[in-house]
Amino acid sequence: MPIRIYRRESSPYWQIDVTVSGQRVRRSAQTSDRGLAREKASTIEADLFRSAWHGERRGTRSFAQAVVSYVKAAPRSPNHRAAIDRLLLALGDTQLRKIDQQTAIDLREKMLRPDAAPGTYTRAIVMPLRAILHHAHKLGWCDPPHIVAPRENPGRTLFFLPDEVDRLIAAAAPHLKPLIVFLVGTGARMSEAIEVDWRDVDLAGSRAIFWRTKAGKRRNAELSPRVVAALANLDHREGPVFLGPAGYPYVDRDRRYGGQIKTGWATARQHAGLAREFTPHVCRHTFASWHYAMHKDLIKLKQDGGWSSVTLVERYAHLLPAGNEDAIRAWHRYGSMPVSARDQIHVRH
Repeated sequence: MPIRIYRRESSPYWQIDVTVSGQRVRRSAQTSDRGLAREKASTIEADLFRSAWHGERRGTRSFAQAVVSYVKAAPRSPNHRAAIDRLLLALGDTQLRKIDQQTAIDLREKMLRPDAAPGTYTRAIVMPLRAILHHAHKLGWCDPPHIVAPRENPGRTLFFLPDEVDRLIAAAAPHLKPLIVFLVGTGARMSEAIEVDWRDVDLAGSRAIFWRTKAGKRRNAELSPRVVAALANLDHREGPVFLGPAGYPYVDRDRRYGGQIKTGWATARQHAGLAREFTPHVCRHTFASWHYAMHKDLIKLKQDGGWSSVTLVERYAHLLPAGNEDAIRAWHRYGSMPVSARDQIHVRH
């Protein structure tokens, strides 16, 4: 079949239709110049002839094809899928052999703000791009990717002192108070906390279960008396444990950094006299630094907090100034429990 170049009324670009040895390719030429469209069509025809005689050339498949295969190969988290969709929109039918380090640099300029941190670039572009290309390489579709992430200067790891947490809780709206206690007391990520259902909470046994975690594995959390008291004093026992100000479940807009409580958190933080850098995720850092201060055990911290490696939790060791152990235990109220909480522990419905 000869090369066919045509136009649709709905598009200013020429369309290409080429068939060689039964293999047909139809795509937009992405140009309104007919001569350039004809040149692109001839290149496609030559590639099809080469494949027909010598087999498929490595790297000629499109990024879109690699994405489809990658997504079908295994379940992907919502955040990862969102990153993949953004890359797909940017790269589309780009051939795999044309994707390299310069592509990743260009994507940074195209997809991120100029002041985006290196870590954002790594998480939003480099990591998902490499994962898709590694998958394509395993299928024999392209050469192994050589895309490196920029070196990141480790920033300061923020955490709360016990009195700062108490100031924050005192300044928070009523619906946020038990949630903040839970975040600090269990090290839960925001997504894990708002997805906890009463079926997953055992107040008598001082335990909560996180089913949908970042690592994809179930995790049990021990509840200190302070956390048990906060949960026991909630006035409902069905459905999600934590509800928004209107009494409805939170909408999962941000599965990690606290977008669900952005306004309420900002108000409480300001009234508590804390800096803007103190986000809801700092509660997880706080859990880790307090945990190590009390137990001096990185393996236990890794397990209790659901981190994937000891390396990730090493940064929390020795963060807390010495002498705060008693204040931490007092915050958790080890050895005591308010009467109001104790009376309600066994009330389930």
